[in-house]
Amino acid sequence: MKQDLISSVQIILFLPLTTVGLAGQSFPGKPKIIRCRSLEKETFSCWWKPGSDGGLPTNYTLFYSKDSEEEIYECPDYRTSGPNSCYFNKNHTSPWTTFNITVTATNEIGSNSSDPQYVDVTSIVQPGSPVNLTLETKRSANIMYLWAKWSPPLLADANSNHLYHYELRIKPEEKEEWETISVGVQTQCKINRLNAGMRYVVQVRCTLDPGEWSEWSSERHILIPSGQSPPEKPTIIKCRSPEKETFTCWWKPGLDGGHPTNYTLLYSKEGSGFCASDIFWNSTSNNIFKVEEGSPYTVGFYRLLWIVMAQWRITSSDC
Repeated sequence: MKQDLISSVQIILFLPLTTVGLAGQSFPGKPKIIRCRSLEKETFSCWWKPGSDGGLPTNYTLFYSKDSEEEIYECPDYRTSGPNSCYFNKNHTSPWTTFNITVTATNEIGSNSSDPQYVDVTSIVQPGSPVNLTLETKRSANIMYLWAKWSPPLLADANSNHLYHYELRIKPEEKEEWETISVGVQTQCKINRLNAGMRYVVQVRCTLDPGEWSEWSSERHILIPSGQSPPEKPTIIKCRSPEKETFTCWWKPGLDGGHPTNYTLLYSKEGSGFCASDIFWNSTSNNIFKVEEGSPYTVGFYRLLWIVMAQWRITSSDC
C-alpha cells in the first residue's frame, strides 16, 4: 500500500514536467491570423502572427476548408507571399466561396491553433499600388503643364488582365492639403493648374470595383520652371460717368505669369447673357473701357454686369 502511494505521488509530480518541460519549455502560443487580401479577385494571400514558440522549434501549418466541401486542405504555397503566409493561386481560389482558415503551431510538446478566419475572396480585394510614376513638364500654346504617367500594379500572376480605376493627388511640397483628381481608367493625366517656381508632390492609387483603394504610390517630386504660370485674376477698380451719357471703367491687371497677356472685358445687360464688348480704348491710358456718347451702351437705362478676363485662362486638369 505504501509503495502504491509513493508511485502515485511520483506520477502527480512528473505530470507538469511533460507540459512545461525540463528547462521551462512549453507547447507553442496561439497564432493569430492578421490579414487576408486579394490583389485581383483571382488569387489571395493570408498572413499570421506567431505566438510564443515555447522555447522549442515550432512549425506552422495553415488548414482550410470550403463552405461547399467537408474535406480539409493544407496551404498550397508558403513561399510566394513571404514569411508566415499562405498564397492561394487560381487553382486554389474560388470566388463567391467562403474559406474557413486556421493556423496551427506545433512543437515537440504540443500544438495550438488560431481562431478561425472566414474569407470570401470578393470581399478582401485591395490591389497593389500603381508603379513607375513619372512626371514631366510640357508646353502647349505657350502654356506650361504637367504630364503624369504610371503603370498598373504588379501582379503575382503576370497573365491577369484587370481594369483599374485611378486617382491622382498633388500638392505643393510645403503644403499639407492635397488636391485629389479622379482619373478614370487611363494611366496618364494632364495637370494645368501650376505655379511657376514651385515644387510639387504627386502620388497615384487604384481600385477594382468592388474593392478597397490601394495604398498611395511612392511620391514623385517635380519643380515647375519659373516664368511659366497662368495670369492672375484682374480686378475692376472703378466705373465712372461724368454726365450720365458716357462712362469709363478701369481695372488692375494681376501678374502676367511671364507671358504677354491680353485682357477682354465682358458685359451683360440685365436679363441677357454675357458678350464680348466692342471696346473703345482711351488713347492715352491702358486698362480702360470708355463708352462714348451715342454708343449702343448708353441708349436707355441698363443695369450692366462687367467682367474683365485675362486671355489665357486654364483649368485644373485634363484627365
